[in-house]
Amino acid sequence: MKYLISICIVACCVLAIAVSSVSAYECQMGKCDFMSGQGKMSERKGTDKAFFYKAYFILENASELGLSSDQIEKIKTLKYSVKKSLIKQDAEIKTIALDIKEALGKDEIDVSAVNKLIDQKYVLKANKAKESVDAYANLKKILTADQIEKLKEIHRPGMGGWHKGWKGNRGAMSRKGAMHEEGMSEGGVE
Repeated sequence: MKYLISICIVACCVLAIAVSSVSAYECQMGKCDFMSGQGKMSERKGTDKAFFYKAYFILENASELGLSSDQIEKIKTLKYSVKKSLIKQDAEIKTIALDIKEALGKDEIDVSAVNKLIDQKYVLKANKAKESVDAYANLKKILTADQIEKLKEIHRPGMGGWHKGWKGNRGAMSRKGAMHEEGMSEGGVE
């Protein structure tokens, strides 16, 4: 009986080592979400996507909202500056993720150095989200109270959903199509 228990314990240990080796290999091959920050959830969600979607929707409905040429120019300028900033921040985040991957690939891992890199990465991500929220708030400040109310009427879910009011009420355009038209991909700025 003791012999059978010993064999089971050894088999469990071998299985645990094999599973951890496969996970480490996947991370080394760039398939690990923690390392690359490129998981599907990070590609689909984010305050920056909300900002670009709202800006696109407002510009597409500029005449219905009664936007002035000055308001349109302010929105375009805001979009440009946010897009430019996000490109820089994404590059920094990816660079740090690469540094983490390199540090974890060494024979002897400096845990303190890796933890500092992880902290840096998530400070940058937090700053990116905060900047996107600030841009979203500034976008709304460009509009008058009447325009915001009109925007709510046009944008009301349940009355044609998110598509109502897009390009003359075409309704067939998806949000993904809107992002691609604006130079966006599902994962962010192209």
